[in-house]
Amino acid sequence: MSEAKVIVIAEEPGAQVCAQALASHGLVVETAPRADGLGKIEAGGYGLVVLDLGGADLLSAIHQYDPEIVCIVLADNASVDRAAQAIQQGAFDFLVEPFTADQVWLAVNRGLERRQLLREVKRLQSAEAEAHRLAEDKTRLEEIDKSKTAFIRLVTHELQAPIAAIQNYMQLILDGYVPPEKQRATIEKCMARADEQMALIADLLQLGKLQAVGTPGPAALVRLDEALRKALEPLQLQAEHKRIRLAVDIAGDVLTARGSPDQLKSVWTNLIGNAIKYTPSGGSVEISLRGGQGRVVGEVRDTGIGIPREQQGQLFTEFFRAENARAQNIRGTGLGLSIVKRIIEGAGGHILVESEVGRGSVFTFVLPAEEPPPDQVA
Repeated sequence: MSEAKVIVIAEEPGAQVCAQALASHGLVVETAPRADGLGKIEAGGYGLVVLDLGGADLLSAIHQYDPEIVCIVLADNASVDRAAQAIQQGAFDFLVEPFTADQVWLAVNRGLERRQLLREVKRLQSAEAEAHRLAEDKTRLEEIDKSKTAFIRLVTHELQAPIAAIQNYMQLILDGYVPPEKQRATIEKCMARADEQMALIADLLQLGKLQAVGTPGPAALVRLDEALRKALEPLQLQAEHKRIRLAVDIAGDVLTARGSPDQLKSVWTNLIGNAIKYTPSGGSVEISLRGGQGRVVGEVRDTGIGIPREQQGQLFTEFFRAENARAQNIRGTGLGLSIVKRIIEGAGGHILVESEVGRGSVFTFVLPAEEPPPDQVA
């Protein structure tokens, strides 16, 4: 089976250890030098690739050929940082030499399980779409439930690689490989990865609540200008730190809409936070809010890196991140905009984006305005 077919592309001694360890577990294992590795992958139908760091530059080409192929990188104690960078470039995990046969098998088995889960999620998504077309409510609900289960399993695996990186860093400290003067920097890297995981978990919890109830939450009349003010307070320091100019323009008589106060504040937080994150130092972010003709219009305009036109259609899908954002190693969960879209649509509105690479982006949301009775505005 292609799922259990592994190729080891490495010229280091650890390559032979990997090949022997995997073959002992019944996997079909082939080896190749770096120069022949890509050609072998394109011809071989492999489920997983083991690379040494010298072959890590093949990661992009490998995933262009097969986006689902799982890659594991071999490293030594002196090149852990480079191995961590390989994870950011698409590798699933890395092993630090010297490693045992059991460690090799554990990493490869996790990787093959992840590949199977990715394919299962795609299969379930296709089945869900078919259920919509056939209007078979029972089948549709069963497939949605299966898709959610597979989604949770996939998210669990997505969390494993960063956590494994943290464990590897800490193990190096415990084993005495990191000198005292470098320990703080290593711990700070661990903290940064942990912070990213906490942000991902927070977004997953919010997304799960939206999916569970199908609406943005308990409805109230919300002053969007007040929600904007509350969202801006913690973001000011981020903007000042990057020397980004924030400008706010509010106009109109009726700036209230019906929705969840916390979640409409979250719309502003996500849109403005993204604008600051993806705008280079010295740029600007302009925020406007307009009321009139029965609607409230919010806009966040930045001078950031922009979004490639061909990828803008995927922008509001879960876990999607544009290629230029990943290339610049700008951190993100890929869930914020999907959350924003659910909140806005749940409140009866819609959201649009206009963007050009290198020139910035404009996100515009429109909500039905509602005149508030006295003393009934959240």
